[in-house]
Amino acid sequence: MTSFDDMPWGPEKAVFVLEALDVALWCPVLAAKFAVARLDDLRVILGEVCATDPGLARCYPLDAAEREAVEARFDVGLDLAALGSRTIEVHLSRLRRQVTHVPYLVHTGFELPLLLEGRKTLACMPYEYPPHRFPGEDSFDRWVERGVLHKEVVLEPFEPNPRFEGLRTAYYTPKGEEWRIPAHKLLRRASGPGGGWNETFERLEGMLLGYEDWQNDWWIASRPGRLLGRPEALTTMR
Repeated sequence: MTSFDDMPWGPEKAVFVLEALDVALWCPVLAAKFAVARLDDLRVILGEVCATDPGLARCYPLDAAEREAVEARFDVGLDLAALGSRTIEVHLSRLRRQVTHVPYLVHTGFELPLLLEGRKTLACMPYEYPPHRFPGEDSFDRWVERGVLHKEVVLEPFEPNPRFEGLRTAYYTPKGEEWRIPAHKLLRRASGPGGGWNETFERLEGMLLGYEDWQNDWWIASRPGRLLGRPEALTTMR
């Protein structure tokens, strides 16, 4: 059977993902992909909220009417009834091609359940502020309140900016792994005077985040030359 990624959408079509997120774990539990030939067809459904996003690169929470409009227009659907009594949010986002063919689970979007399982040992959630919260932060903080996870927040002010005051990074680790937060901060600091980001820094970051050695090997080998000089350790989808 031909996989979705091998289907001949054509270069003129953008691919989007409709996801049902389990709010308690803040991760997708159902997803459906679909192609869009004209972005304006989606803009009509999303309305003014996407006015400053010409490529529709952001993630958009959908209400029931918007979800039904997307499903009807693009012949796509999510079987939400199969999820039972879970509290669900439906989000729409553009497919990130760079993580399509990775041969392991990329942690992005699954940080909380992986932290709880012990498969992820550090999560970094960087978002511009205000607001002083990231989407899903309440779901993470419930486990901090229960003593399962540890949390630290770092604010990095910007130069005068008409929209944002700075970058706010929320760090989470399982209890007992708190040392990974200062280690990650030190890694970022060292990459500056050390001549910029490189493969060694990338590998160390992957180890801190909880990726296995073979996963770091694959990630680095698949990006020859792309990691050199990477100015921000948090920009890669990991």
